[in-house]
Amino acid sequence: MRSLNICSKESIVRRYDHEVQGGSVIKPFVGATNDGPSDAAVLRPLLESFKGIVVSNGICPEYSDIDTYHMAACAIDEAVRNAVCVGGDIEHMAGLDNFCWCDPIKSDRNPDGEYKLAQLVRANKALYDYCTAYGIPCISGKDSMKNDYIMGSLKISIPPTLLYTVFATIDDVRRAVTMDFKAAGDCIYILGITKDELGGGEYYNLLCATGNTVPKVDANAAYHRYKAVLAAMKEGIIRSCHDASDGGIGVAITESAFSGGFGAKIDLTKVPCGDITRDDIILFSESQSRLIVSVSPKDEKRFR
Repeated sequence: MRSLNICSKESIVRRYDHEVQGGSVIKPFVGATNDGPSDAAVLRPLLESFKGIVVSNGICPEYSDIDTYHMAACAIDEAVRNAVCVGGDIEHMAGLDNFCWCDPIKSDRNPDGEYKLAQLVRANKALYDYCTAYGIPCISGKDSMKNDYIMGSLKISIPPTLLYTVFATIDDVRRAVTMDFKAAGDCIYILGITKDELGGGEYYNLLCATGNTVPKVDANAAYHRYKAVLAAMKEGIIRSCHDASDGGIGVAITESAFSGGFGAKIDLTKVPCGDITRDDIILFSESQSRLIVSVSPKDEKRFR
């Protein structure tokens, strides 16, 4: 939880404007004491209407050490599922692709330029494949292709990175959902399959390792899961929803628990994970497209 990629960013966020004209419905922090990391922002730009705008992001630069195709795919899916977590309509989304890349042109000072260019090509293939699969147009973006620091014989290049931003609509901001657990006794569900996909993740980073099993996105399964979740949200039977990303379900459940002011009892043998038997893999795998939701016991049957 103290990893720099996971720990609270509140001290930074509070320094900048995140409230404009009182239109923020879901802010960067939510929960009982407003210290839970929100999955996305929800804005109500026209106060005479309850229709709102959802803004979310996805970024997974560590996966580039293994494969930039899956890095880009995971960034897109993370942005989409973050928007879905608060109630953003997957049928009304647009995306922005922001590339921050090391120099992809080969030269004497950049002898591995061809490899970096190949990484860029793979990332763009993923951008096409997954935006097409989700039906999301890329309406804008940014390309920054010279992110290298050189001083004498020292050269430092940033990881090949795609920051993907999603804008979505929500028909009624009063139905927006936050990530904090809401009541004692609520039932916790993990939606999506946990696989042995620790490569490039926070757990391996803690162990000073990279791995090979980078998370891969099944867009078709994810799309239908997100549609089902949004339908349940419209019926008002999902009380909290949080995406599992950096650090896996171990981190996601912890965040939802402390944000609501509760603990959580979790039986790892009930996590959908195939034949995985190691607790650390179940807890910290960063398999994509998974959501942690809580439901009142009285609504369990309808939810299932």
